[in-house]
Amino acid sequence: MPDDRNDPLEKLAAAHRSLEENLNDIERAARGLGDPRGRAAALEGLSGVIAYFERSMIRHQEDEERSLFPRLAVLESLAPTLDRLRKEHKAHQRALDELRAAIERDGGAGAAEEVPQLVDRLRAEYQRHIACEEQEVFPAARRFLQPSAVHAITNEMETRRGRGGQGNPAKGISGRPHRPGGLRRGP
Repeated sequence: MPDDRNDPLEKLAAAHRSLEENLNDIERAARGLGDPRGRAAALEGLSGVIAYFERSMIRHQEDEERSLFPRLAVLESLAPTLDRLRKEHKAHQRALDELRAAIERDGGAGAAEEVPQLVDRLRAEYQRHIACEEQEVFPAARRFLQPSAVHAITNEMETRRGRGGQGNPAKGISGRPHRPGGLRRGP
């Protein structure tokens, strides 16, 4: 594995830490909806965190679904987990859409009750999701991915962020089947 600065699994784990911090922020903001004096600041805080999710977490999901998961899909024991994680990504987006709609409705007392419940549900969903990735998927990737595959993932992530990586972010989603490779043999 490359050093931590270029290790895509470390970058994905760091995104999880950022996600957890933003979940803390959104939880505090959601609790503030019940205070009429802090309501405007709470709504602003909620909107800011939703914007973070729409920008950063969507890109994070693309990193996993376009770069990491396809390379691990050849591991038969991991395939059902990867399928479940992809479905959870879609469920996270639906939960964020529902949260955004509740914030935009801003129906007064209803939002003060509904939004914290939605945030609690989102937090629980993400906690399970992160635990699975960090306890099952990332260790499998560390065991089985060749350095060339790790390098390609890093490049694809950088390209996705406009940083000029040499990877091909469209690989595997161009309509042609992705040909997973770069796996080590054995444990």
